[in-house]
Parts: sequence; structure tokens; C-alpha cells
Amino acid sequence: MDAAFWEDAWRSDADSVMVTERVLQGELESLRPGSALDLGCGNGANTLMLDGAGWRVTGVDCSARAIALARQAAQARGLDARFICNDFSQWQADTRFDLVISTYALPGGAAGQRVLRMAAQALAAGGTLLVAEWDRSMSEVWGVAAVEFTTVTALATAVPDLVVEKAELRSIPDMFVDPAHPRDSHGSLARVAFLRARKP
Repeated sequence: MDAAFWEDAWRSDADSVMVTERVLQGELESLRPGSALDLGCGNGANTLMLDGAGWRVTGVDCSARAIALARQAAQARGLDARFICNDFSQWQADTRFDLVISTYALPGGAAGQRVLRMAAQALAAGGTLLVAEWDRSMSEVWGVAAVEFTTVTALATAVPDLVVEKAELRSIPDMFVDPAHPRDSHGSLARVAFLRARKP
């Protein structure tokens, strides 16, 4: 995990780092709130969303700046989410969770596969894993090496001990529209590899 890269990104242009989460919408409705882990939580937007919905949430991120922003937001909203600054590609959970999420945060290649295996191990029996990552086809859009992205197949095969409930490529229009200035934005179509899996 390139902690220095993310620290610089969160300090220099935090608004461009955070992506509005639209893939998780609808996935949480069938789940009863319990304990949750947000891997690569960034400024805590998803962590605090879960907290506000009744989950007991821990967010982990490698950027001290992002964690500081998350804690400030939690305090401002009177929420109790716990935040840990750590390289989550190496971090090991000391408890088990009913829900583990990771959105647009996995490192590329083998490191990302290791994080997914760790995420699966962090689940309690019956727990759910939700992962949303940029599909490898986005490398053509952004001109970034394909190894930095993933595929639906790669997500699903990384967690052989889980029951895969959904493994699909989702196309999301206008992913990057600025909600404050929608008429000035030219949102592009995003292709996202999505995984929903359950621990037996």
C-alpha cells in the first residue's frame, strides 16, 4: 500500500480523492445492523453512513490525513465510529465482523488478493463481504496500468471460502458529476467490479 501517495492526495486535493458511493446502495437493506469494518475508509463517508444506520463500525486507512478528516466528521455528527490509521494491506483484525466493506481502495495485483483474503478471515460466521473496485477496463479510460485495477473474476476467486452471492460488472453513468455544479460537470461512465459474498 502506497501510504505516501494517499497521504499526499488527501492533503493536496481531498475532494478529488473521495468517490460518491453508489454501488452499495440497495445492498445493505437486507442486512441487520451489527459490527462492520470499512477497509480503506478514506475520510469515513461510508463508515459514518453505516454508523448512522445503526452499525458499530471500525474504519481503517493508511492516510493519517484521511483518518483525521474522518474523526472530525464523526465528532461533528455525534457518531461513535472507531478509526484506525494503519496499512490495511498488512493489518490484521483482532475481532470478527458481521460486515466488511471495501470500496475503491484495494492495492493492485497480488497485494489486493491478500487484502481480500484477510477481509474474508475478518468475517464472523454468516457475515457479508461487499467490495466495489474499478474494473480493469477503466485503465483504457484513464491511461493507467491495467495491473492497478481488477476484474470480477479476480474478486470472486480471491475468497474461495466464501459463498459468492453476486459477482458482476456494473456500469454507472455520470459517476463523477459534481453534485454542487451538475450542469458544469461532464460525468463519465464508470465500470465497477462488484462482489457480494457470505461466510458460511
